[in-house]
This record gives sequence, structure tokens and C-alpha cells, in this order.
Amino acid sequence: MKNHKWMGGKAVNSQAPNQEPPARNESFDIHKHRVFERITKWQDKLAYAPRYQGILDPYTGDPYCVAFRHGGFSFMRVLLRLAVVGHKDALRELLFYIYEAVEKLEALGESQPELVSEFAQVRADWPVMLCRHESSNKPVSSYLDRIQLGAKCQINADGANTAKYSLRTPINRFVWRKLKRMPFSILLMSDVPEIAAINLKALPALTKATAKIWADKVLMPYICAYYEDFSKVPAFQAALRRFGVRTRGQQRREIRKDVIRALQSLARNGVT
Repeated sequence: MKNHKWMGGKAVNSQAPNQEPPARNESFDIHKHRVFERITKWQDKLAYAPRYQGILDPYTGDPYCVAFRHGGFSFMRVLLRLAVVGHKDALRELLFYIYEAVEKLEALGESQPELVSEFAQVRADWPVMLCRHESSNKPVSSYLDRIQLGAKCQINADGANTAKYSLRTPINRFVWRKLKRMPFSILLMSDVPEIAAINLKALPALTKATAKIWADKVLMPYICAYYEDFSKVPAFQAALRRFGVRTRGQQRREIRKDVIRALQSLARNGVT
């Protein structure tokens, strides 16, 4: 049958005489397309999934919502890993998502600070939008005060007391990340005896005076059990380059010194 299109109410042959029909797109694989359709067909069910103020609510027990959340989480993990190893397309997409998320988060912090504060109080750092031409940090400081960043943080991060540490220092950043994730790490790695034996409830509050206890009872057992090769941890490089540090025991000794110093720097004064 000839290929026609309608123009002005008349059927017109759109294929020139002796012209070959368009070549089939060889890159299109019908089998792969059908597999893709089967995999994503569950997304159609989201049209009938629970809503929160008219918006799809993936935080319900609805099985399709659970699948939606799981798929999104898996994708973001892959996206982050690709960006870290230098995949430009992944990095471009990651930047887009981060920009949109931080912009909305900051707007929410301005309009409903009490809602954001619930999460900000236990954290030491917070994502914000920055412009190069804004030389003053007053707008950012005002925003962080409004959401009470660090008010109930495990370390000295409320802004009310002098803090001389920087989370941009590798060992400080490493120690803080491990501290805030330790409850989850203990639960997740309960099959590792050294990690499962860490009892956070039995420890005194983290202060400068108790930093050594936290190093010896929490962080060093975790570090020694989790990292078979200390040289693969960027935060440990300064310790490993010191004179006479060769064996694992010597490495552990130097890492412990840095961990204690980091804890003492991060911790609050006195009992909290």
C-alpha cells in the first residue's frame, strides 16, 4: 500500500517515485523494548497509589510505592558511584538533582524553619546555595541560625561555642562521618564480632575529656575490623607517611593518635 498523507483534503503520495522505503532503525531492538516495558509496567500502578496533599507518597506500605523508592535509591547509588569515578554524564545529572534539591531545601528552611530544624539540629554541616560574588557569610549564617544547625549535635557544632576544627580536614571529616553513622554501622555489620561488641549506650557523652575512651571503645575497633588495608583510606595518609611506620601495629598506633586529636577537636567542653 502506498504511503499517503492528507493535504488540503486530498490524499497525496508522500513517497517520491522509485524511492526506497525508509530503512529500519537497526538500533531498535523489539525484544529489549518489550523487556523494558515489562520491567517498568508497575509504574502505571503509581497513578492509583496513595497521595500526600495530592502528591504521590512513596513513604507508605503500598507495594508499588516501595518498588518506586527502591528503584530510585538504587539509581542514585549508581549515579553517585559513576560521578565519583569521573563519568561526565552521571556528574552532569547528579549536579542537576543536587542543585534542585538544595534550592528547594533552602526555600523550605526559609518558609518552615521549624520543620527543617528537626533534622538540622543533630547535624554539623548543611547544604546551602552559594554565589561567588557574595563575600559576606551573614545570609548563610542567618539561615543556619534559623534552622538551629547543630543545636543537638553530638559534636561542637551549634555555633554558640568556639570551634577551631574544620570538617574539610580529611581526618576530622572521616571521624565525624563514622560517628554519626555508627549506630547504623553496628546494626548493619552485626555479623562482625568486633563491631557488634561496640556498646554506645555504655559510653559517657563525647567530650574533650572522654575522647580517648571513644577512640578506644568505638572508632579504633571499628577501623581495625573494617579496613584490612589502612593505605586505601585517604584520611590515614598523613599518619602512614610518618617515620618508622611500617607494620600494621605501627600504623594502628599513629592512626589512633590522629583519631584522638580529631575527637578532642570536634568534641564539646564538659559533660553534655
